[in-house]
Amino acid sequence: MSDEEKESSGLGFLLALGGAAAAIYTAYKVFSKSEVAEIKLKNVASTVNGRVSILIPAHFEDATSTLREVKDQQHLTNFDVLALEDKGHESDKPESWTIKAWGCQRIAFKATGEYLVFIEPGIKLTPDAVALSINCLQENNLDALLVQPSILNKTEPVVIAKFLLTLPTPLNENEGTNIDAGFLVINRNAYSAMAGHTRVANEKFEGGAWVKELTATGFSVGVVDGSGVASKLASIELPEIDEDFAVRAGTFLGTYLLPAVAILGGRSSFKQFLGSLGLIANIATVIKSRRIR
Repeated sequence: MSDEEKESSGLGFLLALGGAAAAIYTAYKVFSKSEVAEIKLKNVASTVNGRVSILIPAHFEDATSTLREVKDQQHLTNFDVLALEDKGHESDKPESWTIKAWGCQRIAFKATGEYLVFIEPGIKLTPDAVALSINCLQENNLDALLVQPSILNKTEPVVIAKFLLTLPTPLNENEGTNIDAGFLVINRNAYSAMAGHTRVANEKFEGGAWVKELTATGFSVGVVDGSGVASKLASIELPEIDEDFAVRAGTFLGTYLLPAVAILGGRSSFKQFLGSLGLIANIATVIKSRRIR
């Protein structure tokens, strides 16, 4: 074997070993971290007697279909629906806040409900979606619940790419990048204690931030499959190409692509063995972390 071949073989071994190690470490972290207990929404809603405020962080004109659906919610004896009366939240937003978080913060000041339900415009709801979600919150003694809608355009290339970049890696296995925050139910006491959206004001992955911050403050939070009561179209805007994107893309390729390359292109059985270990770990990670949707 020539020196060049030896060098290539050595590099291939290191890449296979690195990919397998990253995949196995990620799987270990995903399986060993504490997680929210598995809960499910019931099929039949019970009447909610407490006062409910349904909040849509958008101007009335930009949320007509969502407003119509939330006003038709059933099994709620006392509820109101609030949307932004103007678009001032886009101009007076503090520099460190996202537009959505600031819109939620502004509209929450007017809410009077015991339960606050934040719904992003564009999410489609069944008539009992809010009641079933509050039922789930109450029955499981939770302070907050993140209801995960089904994604209607999950086969779009950009949506698939974004999905892949939120898969757990050694650098982000605890970030909750896969948790959607478009449908949030939270009781007033918890929301007030959190100073509203202040602690998640500039978070790119808001769902994971809610879980982290609520848990750290001593509140109980759940994440539940809401595909039977809510659905949405995921954004197809291309992600911003910045340092964070480069890191996520690099760690994704290293964790998920290298094991496959080791299996398909490995000249030695040991490299293929390492690749197989990494592939098995990756499959287990995806199943474990994505069982909600």
